[in-house]
Amino acid sequence: MKTIPESIRQTVIAGAPLLIVIILFAVVGNFGVSKVLKVRSEIESAQSTEQTLTQKLNLLKTLSSDAALKSGIVTSAVPDSNPSLTVSSQLKAMAGANGVILSAIKSSVGSINSSGLNDVNIAFSVEGARQQVFSFLESVAKISPITITNKISISEVMGLVKADINVKSYWADFPKTIPSVTTPITDLTTAEKEILANISGLTQPIFTEVTPSQGEINPNPFGQ
Repeated sequence: MKTIPESIRQTVIAGAPLLIVIILFAVVGNFGVSKVLKVRSEIESAQSTEQTLTQKLNLLKTLSSDAALKSGIVTSAVPDSNPSLTVSSQLKAMAGANGVILSAIKSSVGSINSSGLNDVNIAFSVEGARQQVFSFLESVAKISPITITNKISISEVMGLVKADINVKSYWADFPKTIPSVTTPITDLTTAEKEILANISGLTQPIFTEVTPSQGEINPNPFGQ
């Protein structure tokens, strides 16, 4: 420093604090800017999430009135387990409604398919007047769970019609997970609403709950 001219040395000494301030400002400013950018990003993310949740809430409000009913109809149309017992019950109800005799109901064990849509075949016979049998066959396609007719063999003797029928019904596993709460949702498409309307028109199964009989309790079941 002794070899440096006095004027330059005074300038360096005078400017050193300013240089230190500039360096500190650059370091602190860079840290502050990164924090501001992070907070801004978090605010934008929160606003986006709020918009998504508001959209979902508004859509769910419009669907809440009949959502539970429609979900029950859908799960009835394509249940999550083999529907052979339900279909058999439906066939018996349809047979009674159309005045035909239903007999020889046999169900397969069901087929598990890689596509996720499983099926079961149910074979049975019906007897009755021609028009009654035909009305019964038409009603089979309108029951829930969804049931389609695979094969029909019809014979008629002296005005009495007997039909050997094979139908197929379906079931599939319900989803194991649901989308994240922040995932946007959309209303049903026109095609989906049409499918839902068709499913809603199916004849729903009616089950009766059998309550256990209420008898007197023997205080000494091992006694006389």
